[in-house]
Amino acid sequence: MSDETKPAPEAGSSGVDAERAAKVAAAKAKAAREAAGESPATAEPAPADADKSVDAEKEAKIAAAKAKAAAAKAAREAADEGGETPKPAPAKAPAKAAAKAPAKKEAAPAYAEITGDAFIAALRAVFRDDIKEAVTSNGQQIVRVVPERARDLLWYLRYDAAIRFDLLTDVTAAHYPDRKAFEVVYQLYSIADNRRLRVKAELPEDQSIYTVCDIWTTANWLEREVYDMFGITFEGHPDLRRILLPEGWVGFPLRKEYPVEYRHNEWVTENLNILEIPEGADLTGKFD
Repeated sequence: MSDETKPAPEAGSSGVDAERAAKVAAAKAKAAREAAGESPATAEPAPADADKSVDAEKEAKIAAAKAKAAAAKAAREAADEGGETPKPAPAKAPAKAAAKAPAKKEAAPAYAEITGDAFIAALRAVFRDDIKEAVTSNGQQIVRVVPERARDLLWYLRYDAAIRFDLLTDVTAAHYPDRKAFEVVYQLYSIADNRRLRVKAELPEDQSIYTVCDIWTTANWLEREVYDMFGITFEGHPDLRRILLPEGWVGFPLRKEYPVEYRHNEWVTENLNILEIPEGADLTGKFD
């Protein structure tokens, strides 16, 4: 069996086997020279013998390289089969603490009494029991006043108070049929102090309230709209008539007892000439 066909040495003895193969090849080369009749120390090799010597050395180097490659391959196969020292497993990340559920916020009260406000305290000192309450709702200050003193309070807020509310942004109302009452709402704004105030006055359904047109001229149309939608009368108004609906309209659409579904009323019958379709009428081709 030649050196090229010998089985590859084991991975553990790869270095020793490579050296042994090299020595065997060198010994063979020496034996070949001696067989040719040359002294190993003095004789110069013939050209043909020199070629054989070079070939023998080349074979020795090839054998050593093959042995080294076989050893490396055996080492790799051993590592693939689990012979290699296993790498340490990466350290596990510490488990995250369970997220705490956010604490439920307590619902803010619908209304909270105003305390520690010098301006509201001054209003209470002037109007005393006529101010039924002063509360906040969603950051909005609200003052409730008896309807008989509503105009006096609004005049004071426009001309005499420490904060002058020079702008009336809205007048509206709310209907409470269960207690047969309305609540007239005035929305005020101070341009100089950038402050808002809501004034409310509750009155029975059959009671009127005095106009504030002479305090804020914008109240003229705002009070007409409240009259048109709710039927609230503003005493002293210079031109109290409907502003959205036509004169002669029956009812006040923003009252809670106003019918939601459409119905003919007197004004529609007299002015729009809307005719009801007789039941069972043949309308074939009428709308083509």
